[in-house]
Amino acid sequence: MSKELLYATNNPGKVIEVSRLLNFYGIEVVSPKDLEIDLDVAETGNSLEENAMLKAKGFLSVAGERYVLSDDTGLEIDALGGEPNIHVRRWKDGKTKMSDQEIIDYCLERMKNIPIELRGAQFRTVLVLASPDGKTEIFDGTLRGIIPLEPSLKRVEGFPFESLFFVPEWNMLLGEARDIDPAKKGEMLNHRERALQKAIPRIKELLDRT
Repeated sequence: MSKELLYATNNPGKVIEVSRLLNFYGIEVVSPKDLEIDLDVAETGNSLEENAMLKAKGFLSVAGERYVLSDDTGLEIDALGGEPNIHVRRWKDGKTKMSDQEIIDYCLERMKNIPIELRGAQFRTVLVLASPDGKTEIFDGTLRGIIPLEPSLKRVEGFPFESLFFVPEWNMLLGEARDIDPAKKGEMLNHRERALQKAIPRIKELLDRT
């Protein structure tokens, strides 16, 4: 059984973010690209949990003897009744895949008449850790913030809201925290990192057995 953890995503930005944190804790992460796996799991679930589970089981089938970690993240904007939730990429019509810039523009258009004090939102990430024998465990993390009136010019491909999500407890945009060394971040954890922190002890326990 391999001590490598397969992170079930084709999003290069996510691979970098998750690998950086897990490597800090001594966990070796590989991506589908590293293993020359060509798989795109359809996210047909009705919740973050369902989508993360679909991805975990899909990649588990091609992971060999590796453990698999998958995730799904949703953004819930208070003033828009919790939209876009799981539908960030197909927010506008539920069908057409949108680019990062299209998502940013659409969000600002929908919120153009909403005052700053009513622009609260939260990110929520659900992680699924799947074992080679098919057993799964779920972890989650949330981060509260505010949608500002204008986005930052700094962009991270694959993460449109990192330039459009201000975190009051950090006094900075979500994307600005990306450049802080994990060893110096302390409690400045985003939604995915908060879920990962819950999962790390279990991941280490399982990999140490292999």
